[in-house]
Amino acid sequence: MRRSFAILVIDDNHPEYGRKLSREMKKKRKEWSFIFASDEKSARAVLREAPPDLVLLDTDLSRKGREGLGLIRHIREKYPQIPVILMTASKKCDIVRDSFITKATQDSLKVAEVAPQGFVFKDEIFDPDSSFALLEKEISRALRKFGRVRNTTGVLITHGTDTFAWVLAYLRYSLKGLTANVAVTGSQIPLEATFSPSDAIGNLRTAIFLLSKLSPAHLFAVFNNGKQVFSGRLIKFRKWDPEAFEGRLAASVTHDGIKILRDDWVLIPYEDQKLEDLHLLRTGGTIESSQKKGGGLSPKGHFVPEYIRTSLSGYFDKLHTHDIVALDSSNISYEEWEKLSKAIEKLGLCEADTKFEKGVKPIFVNPLFTTQDYRKFFNFCGQGAILLGYGAGNANVLEKSPRSILPALREAIEGGMVVAVTSQVPLESYDAEYESGRKLLEAGGIPCGDLSFSDAQVKLSYILGHREKIREAAEEAGLSEELVIVSSFLSGVTLFRSQSDELQKRFTREKKGLIRLLPKDPFVFRPFDYALKKIIATLKEP
Repeated sequence: MRRSFAILVIDDNHPEYGRKLSREMKKKRKEWSFIFASDEKSARAVLREAPPDLVLLDTDLSRKGREGLGLIRHIREKYPQIPVILMTASKKCDIVRDSFITKATQDSLKVAEVAPQGFVFKDEIFDPDSSFALLEKEISRALRKFGRVRNTTGVLITHGTDTFAWVLAYLRYSLKGLTANVAVTGSQIPLEATFSPSDAIGNLRTAIFLLSKLSPAHLFAVFNNGKQVFSGRLIKFRKWDPEAFEGRLAASVTHDGIKILRDDWVLIPYEDQKLEDLHLLRTGGTIESSQKKGGGLSPKGHFVPEYIRTSLSGYFDKLHTHDIVALDSSNISYEEWEKLSKAIEKLGLCEADTKFEKGVKPIFVNPLFTTQDYRKFFNFCGQGAILLGYGAGNANVLEKSPRSILPALREAIEGGMVVAVTSQVPLESYDAEYESGRKLLEAGGIPCGDLSFSDAQVKLSYILGHREKIREAAEEAGLSEELVIVSSFLSGVTLFRSQSDELQKRFTREKKGLIRLLPKDPFVFRPFDYALKKIIATLKEP
């Protein structure tokens, strides 16, 4: 369904430029329509009868000059869901300045609550030679910030729970330039039929609701009876309970509806908003499983499309089903996730980057393993490994013990392997507080911080899949290859002070440079080359 967006222009001089504004914008934005009001009274009437999607407000509605500021207060009080862009002549900008630098505009509203979502000078945008590009940019930005966007396409992926955390992590790095919402969900209890008691019902309802109502583009996972929405850091910690996952929450479902927990997520406010096209990518899993006579559950059913068409058709116009594979997720890995990424790319919604180093494997410490055992485990890995220690990330590090991991760890790192260190205990962040944990970092291990095991494994796989590019960029910039790899892996990761101090201490001792981390992971949804340039530029800062 295609939406149109009504923009209310409030200005006593609008007859002079109104036709040109409508004509120019219609060339670029056919979905925008303009309503004009010349004074406060007529503007309030429009707001009351048919609230617009955005207000373009002149601060100087008459010779007295300040009616517009009174009107913005009215809009913020009565219609806080409508974005406002202020217009004024550059020579009269002191009116706006004096109003918005005061400590309070009135008792009931704070300055931040009254502030507009955009600001433009009329003598710039309505110049005879103007292309209205500045105004178009401001309107687009304000509409998007308030969720007033066209959201026509959504992708729903059904997946089993055993490797559910890995597929979400994989897609975060594989899908580049994503232009539509993508939801991943599944269930602990098979759907089987329309009136099934399965947790799939809650999961599907929340996923499809968000696909239609969430300002694109976001990737998220829905689970736990549809009550929790995750953007990453997934951990499965229960085998059979429907509330099986923990992770980084992006939204939750309460009795009052969807509660958004991220600043960059915006719900589209239209009640009748729905998708034109919903693409269902099926991979099997418990959600599509049924009991076969004389055997176990088989993930070859067709219950999800039937349920969506029967019970959730109000959220979309057309359902397109794409059968990727029909497997239990324990049989799914990189090869199937690559098919998923390529299928979304084929829909024209992203570019798929499938360069992952598939040899990055986990090594779990164990009190019965010997040093020789650990050497064999490292030999099985490719360019990288995830070392999962006890509790806080500990291991046997006694130099003379035949069960110490240190000799094998040092040999692996000296041979060029990248080893990231975390804990095999699934919940709570790894912290490396104990001496037996810090020695793993002293030996060359990289702390995983708040990354879950699956996130750490997939992210390291992605970075090492582009190692040749890292090596070339590091050499050209005069930086250590290890420094660039570590900074790439840890950007967007939260570290305990003990981890970052220990890591920087080693790099300083080895004269490899100063580690600088970006607060957000630049590799998520962005091309690798772009993200690598950001990392290099940060490391080269004086």
